[in-house]
Amino acid sequence: MRKLLFTIIIISILAISVTGCTDTEDASSIPADEAEPSEEVSSADSAISPENETAASEDVITLDRAKEIALAHAGLEETDVTFVKSWLETDDGRQEYEIEFYRGNTEYDYDIDALTGDIVSYDSDAENYSRSDSAQSAGNNTYIGEEKAKSIALAKVSGATESDIRLYLDSEDGKPVYEGSILFNNTEYEFEIDAVTGTVLQWNYEPADDDDR
Repeated sequence: MRKLLFTIIIISILAISVTGCTDTEDASSIPADEAEPSEEVSSADSAISPENETAASEDVITLDRAKEIALAHAGLEETDVTFVKSWLETDDGRQEYEIEFYRGNTEYDYDIDALTGDIVSYDSDAENYSRSDSAQSAGNNTYIGEEKAKSIALAKVSGATESDIRLYLDSEDGKPVYEGSILFNNTEYEFEIDAVTGTVLQWNYEPADDDDR
């Protein structure tokens, strides 16, 4: 009886050992592609969206470049002028540099497209003008005349002719000026010219309205 019991115990122990080895081998032999996938952060999820990247990298010209464009148009050097205003602003959804500077008694104002560098508008005004000088010249009948004033204005618009311009003699703060406009190539130019000296006191332009064409 003891031998039979001992034999049964030995067989049971061997059976348990064999079963344990089989389970271990089965667990270790699971193919790698059947294993439960681990969580990973997609690099696409952390990338900057194309819209944001475009907005962040939109190229504009520098403020110094905008100043150079304005000065070149006015025919002046930086050492000749005093800047009083220069900054980037948004006007009707378009980024523009607004540049203002003085030379002597003349003020210059420029709006420059920050993306293309194009001059959107500009004008110049003579400040602190001596009225006594104007009165004396007017008294001596030294006005430059309408034809001369027209030629000065037309010289600033390449291709425009006398049929495109209108002007008249007016007075601005007691100073005689030729005030007028040029309608050419879908653009309207407005100006004021000193009737005595021929100096262009104001000059600006904008797309012509349908009613003006």
